[in-house]
Amino acid sequence: MSEEVVFVRRASGLVRELSWIDVALWSIACPAASGMTFYAVKVLGYPDTYGGNIALAFFLAGLIFLPLTIAFYYITASFPRSSSMYVVVSRTLHSVLGYIPFWYYIVGGGGAMTAGFVMYIGLKAFSGPLAVAGVASNNPALISMANALIDPVNQLVISIILVAVLWALNMGGIKVIKWTMRIATILPLVVTVLTLAALAFVGADNGMAAFDSVYGPGSTSKIMSVAFNEAVSKQYNVPVLTANPLLIGTYGMLFWTLWAWSGLEVTTFIGSEVKDPSRSYLKGLFTGYAVVMALYLFNAIILPYVFNYDFLAAYAYLRANYPDALASILPGKPLPEPSVPFYIAIAFPNPVLAIIVGLAYFLWYLNTAIPVWVAAVRGFFSMSFDRALPEKLASVSPRFAAPTWANHITAIIAGLGAIITYYENLGATLATALISWLDFSLFIFVWPVGLALTLLPWWRPEIFERTVFRSKVATSVLGIIVFAIGWWLMLYTSYPEPSVQMVNIAAGVLGVSIYVYMMAKNRAKGIDPSKIYGQIPPA
Repeated sequence: MSEEVVFVRRASGLVRELSWIDVALWSIACPAASGMTFYAVKVLGYPDTYGGNIALAFFLAGLIFLPLTIAFYYITASFPRSSSMYVVVSRTLHSVLGYIPFWYYIVGGGGAMTAGFVMYIGLKAFSGPLAVAGVASNNPALISMANALIDPVNQLVISIILVAVLWALNMGGIKVIKWTMRIATILPLVVTVLTLAALAFVGADNGMAAFDSVYGPGSTSKIMSVAFNEAVSKQYNVPVLTANPLLIGTYGMLFWTLWAWSGLEVTTFIGSEVKDPSRSYLKGLFTGYAVVMALYLFNAIILPYVFNYDFLAAYAYLRANYPDALASILPGKPLPEPSVPFYIAIAFPNPVLAIIVGLAYFLWYLNTAIPVWVAAVRGFFSMSFDRALPEKLASVSPRFAAPTWANHITAIIAGLGAIITYYENLGATLATALISWLDFSLFIFVWPVGLALTLLPWWRPEIFERTVFRSKVATSVLGIIVFAIGWWLMLYTSYPEPSVQMVNIAAGVLGVSIYVYMMAKNRAKGIDPSKIYGQIPPA
């Protein structure tokens, strides 16, 4: 049976527009958002992580991601297609083992829902410096604007508007996305490096004095007393925050730093749109990995050094769990979520600089949302191309070489992601539950990828012969390592919260139902699914 019959059409309709520079920039941009700017300081004050070393947690998460990054390169350079990992897993193991994990990925933690999540929390990163700018300059207009941005309802409304903007951007095709990503990544990267370098010269614990100068004398000591001094904390009805042992706290932080490192895999979804894939992925992915590791470690070391670990933990603890107590300590002042741009603006309380920093750090969220959105769209597109999802999702605009219906579906799920993130504001427990769902749906693809690499040389030797590195033993060893990491990730990110379990089950039931319907429909048309998954799809 010809390709024209078994696949939706003979060619994907996508164009090779991206270079190794784009692979590198996407590999930097996609991880370096919430992990670096938000959770790097917020999780210091979680009861199950306080006492851990955040820099060590980022480093360990990076080591865990190194074998995965090697696997991402190996697969995508060998099989440069949309959703390369899905293609390899579904052809090596079984179509179902390819479909289910990547269905979870594109609707949840790796794709559509995460795009809405990222747009929502990006506003938190912007509101912090804006609040500092207003307080430092005593500008009522800036304070009002900051308070408006801090309001969760306003954040939800704006994030939905931003989802619509991302939908329009993706309708313009990969060339528009390429240049948007270049601008939206290089600008915040420059600002981040310069501001972190400047922050290093502020001096140990001097950030607390800067906080006091903005929020009033003794503000930091009051916050720390309420968090750590039992006699004081009782007056505010706040339980004392107790430190965990170093290793236990650090292990707890992995829950968040693993999420922070996720995103390197996004470039595997654009294999059909990268020029010279074998070279581009080698240079781009590992450049991105090195830059992300450097950014995370520098960021995680500098902030606790300048602002004092305990103060950062105390503010995060009260802001997440006891905002009324924090508001009574600092009455009449805007109290943004703890974030790196918020503290940078505190250290350098110049209104113009604070706004520039806020905008630059917001771009980290925009340049994360774009690649994960693209991954979701290409995920829907590639499964539709294989007739595992409705064929309409493989529609491509001939003018812009951009998937259309897949983009529409992604927008709907991204909007839902923003709505779900709205409820994260109700406390650390729900925040943990949300990240658990995103972690689970993101990392579920890892162990099937590892299993596919382990079996590929022996199970599908005709496909293995097309790889860029034809060592059977090395490929299987890499696969076993990735499989083990993937299985651990599944166990580690499991969370007993009933709402998380119900979302997991509902997403799975919906995905499997669609798959069964499509397989039955294919059979009715006289199309044998085994012939679809017996070959690599056209680029």
